[in-house]
Amino acid sequence: MILAVVCTLVAGAIGAFLEPVSFSVSLPVSVMGAFILYHIKHKGDM
Repeated sequence: MILAVVCTLVAGAIGAFLEPVSFSVSLPVSVMGAFILYHIKHKGDM
């Protein structure tokens, strides 16, 4: 959980320097979405 938050914040910081505004918004959302999908896919492993 902490790793997902840290990676999302880092993606937001990196996205802030991208020129199109759509990239700066979509990058953190896609990173958090990837963590959510991974957790849903591997829910039975825990």
